[in-house]
Amino acid sequence: MVAWRDEYLIGVEHIDAQHRSLFEKVAEFSRIVESGVEENKDEIIAGIKFLKEYALKHFADEESYQRSINYPEFAEHQAQHKSFVQTVLNNERELKASNYAESDIRKLMKTLSVWLVFHVANTDQKLAIK
Repeated sequence: MVAWRDEYLIGVEHIDAQHRSLFEKVAEFSRIVESGVEENKDEIIAGIKFLKEYALKHFADEESYQRSINYPEFAEHQAQHKSFVQTVLNNERELKASNYAESDIRKLMKTLSVWLVFHVANTDQKLAIK
């Protein structure tokens, strides 16, 4: 399970708050999945929808911040966001096609966790205010 660490802070309060919230939501989603897919299918579907919408809002906010500071790696960073959104949309289609099979839910959970940690702990650190 993913867990927030203060070493992920970049020094931009609203972005840090969103990152922290994303970690909390992914951890919460993971707990729901671990407590039983069949028993919690409606909650899992709602969680996927929430995470997708929250990530889109966060990406928009983060990209707005990047534009405001003339971030030199903006295009690359934005491309990573777009790629991740496409990955989530592809996973969502697979989930619907499989009627939210447990294996597909676990695949999405792993994708979310790995990407979140890598992106925030590495890529977003380039935005850190030193």
